[in-house]
Amino acid sequence: MMHVKEIMNTEVTTILPSTLVREAAQIMRDQDIGFLLIADDNTLVGTITDRDIVTRGVSQVNDLSEISVDEVMTVKVLACHEENTIEEVAVLMNDEQIQRMPVFNDENTLVGVVSIGDMAQHLNSVQVGQALKGIKEGVHTTH
Repeated sequence: MMHVKEIMNTEVTTILPSTLVREAAQIMRDQDIGFLLIADDNTLVGTITDRDIVTRGVSQVNDLSEISVDEVMTVKVLACHEENTIEEVAVLMNDEQIQRMPVFNDENTLVGVVSIGDMAQHLNSVQVGQALKGIKEGVHTTH
């Protein structure tokens, strides 16, 4: 069985809760990513995705120039351990309808991020299909 640490992305970008949404969007654009982790005093306090910016930011606020990410971030952060199998994490992502997850080690240190895309090339097509179906269904629900 393959473990998360074998496929995770170890280049992780974190920002402060006080970072402006506009700045977060620029970081995403510049780094060609759609997901940032939000940390305060080395403690993970949330995540923000390009979708969060649209659904919680643009759709609810006219001017994003003064809105900080802590006003639109997701605070329920689900994470996994680097020794979890990719099958375990795929089930969790499916159940929770998420596409990306922070990865921690035994010292509770952030060591990476794993995405459904990272796992797709290592899981069989049925497992990938089930995970993506669960995520897609979650897009249409109200949180």
